[in-house]
Amino acid sequence: MKRAFLWAGAAAFAAVPLVMSAPQALASQYGQLHGNVAKALLRGSKSNGPASPSAQVTLFLGFNFQTPSNLPALPTFIQDSVTPGNPYFHQFLSENQFAQAYAPSSTQVNALLNYLAQYQIQPQPGNAYTMGLNVTGAVSNIEKAFGVSINNYLSNGRSFIANDENPSLPTDYTYHGQSYNLASLVSGVAGMTTYSHFTTHTQQQQNVSNLNTQNGPVGYSPQQMAKAYNAFPTSSGITGKGVTIGIATLAPFVPSDAQFFWNYYHINRGQATLSEVGVDGQSTSASGYGVGGSETSLDVERSGAMAPSSNIVVYEAPNTNPGFIDLFQAAATADKVQVMSTSWGEAEFYQPFSYSYMMNQAYMQGAAEGMSMMAASGDSGAYDGWPAVRSLAVDSPASSPDILAVGGTTLPMVSTTPNANPIAPGSSQTGYIPIPNGTISMTGEQAWGWQYLLPYYQNFGMQNEAKWKRLIYPVGSTGGYSNTWTSTTGNNLYGWWQQSAQNSGARGVPDVALNADPFTGYAIYDTNSVYTSPTAGWTNGWGGTSFAAPQWAGITALMDQYLGGPQGLINAALYANEGGTGFNQITQGNNWYYSAAPGWNPVTGLGTPNVQALAQDIAHWETH
Repeated sequence: MKRAFLWAGAAAFAAVPLVMSAPQALASQYGQLHGNVAKALLRGSKSNGPASPSAQVTLFLGFNFQTPSNLPALPTFIQDSVTPGNPYFHQFLSENQFAQAYAPSSTQVNALLNYLAQYQIQPQPGNAYTMGLNVTGAVSNIEKAFGVSINNYLSNGRSFIANDENPSLPTDYTYHGQSYNLASLVSGVAGMTTYSHFTTHTQQQQNVSNLNTQNGPVGYSPQQMAKAYNAFPTSSGITGKGVTIGIATLAPFVPSDAQFFWNYYHINRGQATLSEVGVDGQSTSASGYGVGGSETSLDVERSGAMAPSSNIVVYEAPNTNPGFIDLFQAAATADKVQVMSTSWGEAEFYQPFSYSYMMNQAYMQGAAEGMSMMAASGDSGAYDGWPAVRSLAVDSPASSPDILAVGGTTLPMVSTTPNANPIAPGSSQTGYIPIPNGTISMTGEQAWGWQYLLPYYQNFGMQNEAKWKRLIYPVGSTGGYSNTWTSTTGNNLYGWWQQSAQNSGARGVPDVALNADPFTGYAIYDTNSVYTSPTAGWTNGWGGTSFAAPQWAGITALMDQYLGGPQGLINAALYANEGGTGFNQITQGNNWYYSAAPGWNPVTGLGTPNVQALAQDIAHWETH
C-alpha cells in the first residue's frame, strides 16, 4: 500500500495532503521513515505474493533522541564523558537521568499509541523501553497504519515476510487538541521484515572425535588464559568485585553448568551472583538444547572465570529482529550492568540502516550510562556474508560505532599435551598447534585465519589442497570496513575515537582481539547440548570470537575495578593507548584478505591485551 508523496527539495520528511480511508486518521500529511527496507536482502530473494492479512506481526518502534536544554546532544555527551579533563568526564547518567534528557515525553509516545490504536495495533505489556517499544497487529492493519505493502519472500530456502517500501507516519497528527509529528518521533521500525539471520560466533575443529572421547576438558583453562594475557592475579584483589557483567543471548542455558565449570577449574566466585532475565516473553527455564545454549554457557563460563567476583546477568530473548534489539534496550533501561557482551550477529547485508541505527541507539544509551559494550567480530574472515554474499563484509553489531568489536588470534601451546601452557603473546618462542596426525610449529601469537592449515590437507584426510580449502575457507577473525557506518552517515557516527588509527572514512573492525582459534581453543561444559549428554557435559575443540568477546568482558570488569568505576565507551581509552605496553601487537597471519601488521589492522585491531599494563596505561592517561 504505497502512499503518494510530493518531494520538496532535500527535506528530511516530505509531506502532502493524503486521501486515505483509515478511520479517524486525524492527520493530513505523512513523512517517510527512510532506511527501513532490507534492499540487499530483497534483491536476492523471490517474491511470493502478499502476506496473509490476518498474520500477527510484532514491531519494535525506536524513538529518536531529543536534544536537551541542560546537556549536550547525545553524541557529544558520550565523547565528553570519555575525554579526560572534560567537565563531563565519567559523569555518567542514571537511566532516569538519561530518559529525562534524551527520551521523548510520555505525551509524544501516547500520541503515537493513540494513532496506532485506531488500526488495532496495541503495545505489548512490559515491553516498553526508554528509547522504543514493541507493538503487535495484523498485517492488514500494519499496512494501513504505515502505508506499506507486506509480501512473502523466499531466500536460500527460508520463507519470510517483508515490506518493500519505507513506512510512513503522520507529521501533523492531532491528539488532545495538539499536533504531533509522529514521523520525526520514530527512528525506525523493526519486524516488518521477519528474516532473522543471527547466529553464534563459534567454530569447532575439523575432526574432533578423538577429543570428545575424553572424559574431561581439552584446551586452554581459565588460569592459562589469565596468565597468557597477564590478568591480575586473584591475590591482588582485582577480581571484578562490585562490577556486573551482562550477557546478551538468543538462547537459554542451564545455570548449574556454569557452576560446574567454575568448580572444576577451582574458580572461587565467592558471593558473586548469577541471574537470568527473560526478554520479550523468553522463558529462562526453556530448553537451550543445541548450539545456542552452548553459546550462552560459554559466555557465562568464560566471563565469570576471567572476573571471578563479578556478578553476571544473562539477558535472553527469542531469535527475532525485535528480540535482538530488545536485549540491549532491556539492559540499558534496567540500569544494572556496567559491562555487556554478545557473541551473536549477522552480516551487515541483512540489515536495513534503520535496524543498525536502532541497535546502536541502545549502545549509545549504554555508553551515556557508563556501560562498556562489546561484540564478537565473527568467524568468516573478511567475508562475513559468506556464502550468500561473496564480497568483503563485516558483522553486525560488531560494526556498530558505539560498541567494542573483538576479533580472534591463534595462541599456540608450548607442548601438545592437554591443558599445556600457552606461549607468551608476541614472544619469539615457538609453540605447537595439535592437529590430526601431527602438530604445526608456530612462532608467537598470530592473527586467526585457517589459511595456515592449507599445506596440511593430508593430515585431515583430504586428497588435495583445493578440496581442503573449500572446507575451511573463509574461517578466521572477521575484520574489514563497514558499508553501513561511514563518513556519509553523518554526526561522525562511524567511530570518532578510531580515526587517528585508521582514516578510511568507515568503521574498521575489529578493535581488539583474543585467542579464538579452535585448534588452540577451549572446552565448553553444557549438559543440554547436541554434542553432550546430561552425564557427560564436556565438549572440546571449540573456538571462535564467541570466546574472545566474553573474556574481554571479564577483562573490562577487572579494569573497571582497578580504575575505580565504569569506563563507558572504553574504545576511546583503548585507542588513546594504541601502541603502548598494554597491547601485544599482532604482526603475523591473515583473515584470507587482510593481513596483521603493526598498529591497528582489520584482523586483530589494536592487538591482544597485557591486562595489568593496559589498566595502568589507562589510569595514567585519565589523570595526566
